[in-house]
Amino acid sequence: MIKVSVIIPVYNVEKYLRQCMDSVVTQTLKEIEIICVDDGSTDHSVEILQEYAALDSRVKILEQKNAGAGAARNNGMRHASGKYLSFLDADDFFDVQMLEKAYKKAEEDHAEISVYKCDMYYTDRREYAPANWVLKEANLPDYQPFSFRQVSGNVFMTFMGWAWDKLFLREFVDKYQLEFQEQRTTNDLFFVYSAMVLAQRISIVPEVLVHQRRDAEDSLSKTREKSWTCFYEGLKALKAELVKYDLYRDLEKEYINYALHFTLWNYETLAEPTKSKLKEKLNAEWFEEMGIKGKRENYFELPKDYQKYLKITGQSQEDKMSGILRKIKRFLRKIVPVGRVYIDNKMKDQQKNFDRQMKKEMKAQIDDLKAYIENELNRRDEWAKIPAELRRTANGRQVWVIKCPATEGKAKYHWGDYYYAIALQKYLERKNIYVVIDTRQDWGCDEEADVVLVLRGNHFYRPDRRNGKTIYIMWNISHPDMISKSEYELYDIVCVGSRYYANKLKKQISVPVEPLLQCTDTELFYPEERKTTNLKDDYIFIGSTRGVMRECVLWAAEDNLPLHVWGGGWKQMLPDHQDIIDGTFVRNEDLPALYRSAKATLNDHWKDMLDNQFINNRIFDALACGLPVISDGCDEMKEIFPEAVLYYSNKEEFQACIEKMEKDYDAVKAKALEQFEMIKKDYSFEKRAEELIEMVEKYRG
Repeated sequence: MIKVSVIIPVYNVEKYLRQCMDSVVTQTLKEIEIICVDDGSTDHSVEILQEYAALDSRVKILEQKNAGAGAARNNGMRHASGKYLSFLDADDFFDVQMLEKAYKKAEEDHAEISVYKCDMYYTDRREYAPANWVLKEANLPDYQPFSFRQVSGNVFMTFMGWAWDKLFLREFVDKYQLEFQEQRTTNDLFFVYSAMVLAQRISIVPEVLVHQRRDAEDSLSKTREKSWTCFYEGLKALKAELVKYDLYRDLEKEYINYALHFTLWNYETLAEPTKSKLKEKLNAEWFEEMGIKGKRENYFELPKDYQKYLKITGQSQEDKMSGILRKIKRFLRKIVPVGRVYIDNKMKDQQKNFDRQMKKEMKAQIDDLKAYIENELNRRDEWAKIPAELRRTANGRQVWVIKCPATEGKAKYHWGDYYYAIALQKYLERKNIYVVIDTRQDWGCDEEADVVLVLRGNHFYRPDRRNGKTIYIMWNISHPDMISKSEYELYDIVCVGSRYYANKLKKQISVPVEPLLQCTDTELFYPEERKTTNLKDDYIFIGSTRGVMRECVLWAAEDNLPLHVWGGGWKQMLPDHQDIIDGTFVRNEDLPALYRSAKATLNDHWKDMLDNQFINNRIFDALACGLPVISDGCDEMKEIFPEAVLYYSNKEEFQACIEKMEKDYDAVKAKALEQFEMIKKDYSFEKRAEELIEMVEKYRG
């Protein structure tokens, strides 16, 4: 059985080809095939390949007319029979154990992609240089395998868009019909990043196993002036693939940030006049087509990238200041009877004053950062005192710690998870349990609690096992696609916000799994007589965009529905519908009155939640107040609320829901009002507190 097919595109690389081939034929993994695709070389590359083929039957030579490395790799894949695919550029070379180590890791983890590290090799100096920037290990989870959803940073900037530092499962590549773009340069970006976001099982070999030559005389990357549009074609194809597999909504912000970053690299490494051509194209079309145009500074992960973008588009402060100074100079020359040199010197003095002011502002920002760091260090110093203090304060009661993913400070009041933790704390304490809430800055604190309950949404937490008696419970309330089976295994009990997914998960992990759906605080959210307000005939939607258009909001806006929206990001997302945006935030204590006064609320779920039948708590909050809901839905949700929610899965069904709401509102409202007693009995925080206590008693010891 052939374990790995190594595919090497070859074009006029006689100077480096022997080192490349030697590194492959001497691999410690012997069950390989080496497919060399000559791309119309005009030097002695083919003769060198023939020498190796004569000595080693594993070497196969394919010849084609010059079409580029992308076409050559595709040709090689069509002839490959190995379980895994490895790609190598003919001017680079492998570590002798590369294939063995990458193959072993992939097999152990049943991985679809195995990623390894690389370094840079400088031929003239015969020196190796580290390339730690290629794989951002700080963004990776502490467990393997994982998918892009467990990567904490931008997935497109965590890995490079190169194929030669990765091993791909051929069955996976065939399943998604992945191919390289057949263009002169940037022909692997589409293949690599499509694979990285489609893979469910990615593993890492944390060793340098491949060496990239950085001073190859004939490298195509040195002549990108001949193919300066290729990077854009790669980005465009990647976006289309994300849309095709319904991943763009989840990855839009990461894609746009990467698109800007990669565009800037291409722009800065081009020479004139090509650089000016690219600048013109970016400003005329491409920045808008890539989704970059119109985004504010806080949308971008790298402030420097945003400043460079402003510079290219002529919007930077420096450009604006230069323009203002030029205008002032021209004006002064008209009215002040002095020479040009005098005015120029005066303007230089003003520029110096401006620079001094900027330095003061920068110093203030640095001082703020120092104060923040000092505060964080003091916080960590206090952690050692907390266990004893908690035991003293608890006075014999069990100590539970709720690990809440909200950030500390005022920002936590904008997190629904924080109010979730507050409500749970209230009802647990009524059961004579002492409860502490740790926001994310204190997740590293070990309080030596009896129970640690982790509200698992977007953020990973690793149980601290220094205290052997602590029971760790994960309550997976959202985004199940972000959690691997190995992460679930870190806990003593796993609670899942979906009966369907709990049953599915029980068959896949050894840890006890219990269904525990989301809920509401029925002391806060309950029905009251509907008061006459300016919202009585209007629809509402409460939720941020997170950089993603929410379809139900867009449809309502396009149909001129009387809609009020609260949440971050909507002003940028709906530039033509600013009138429907009422604010960026609604306080939790104000939500019930808002729910009781509106006509109905629109609702939706993230795709991974809907696919795995997780119901968000907005449903329970709204219906507990007797507010009709229009929402996408799943089988589990329809079993719980068969008539109280109007369901849609596309625009036509959404419009039918609105029509029913308008024609038969009293009946729809009556159904919503009937839900309170059932919600209080089965979907309240009081009920969840009881269930959690019962679970701990059941599984303790």
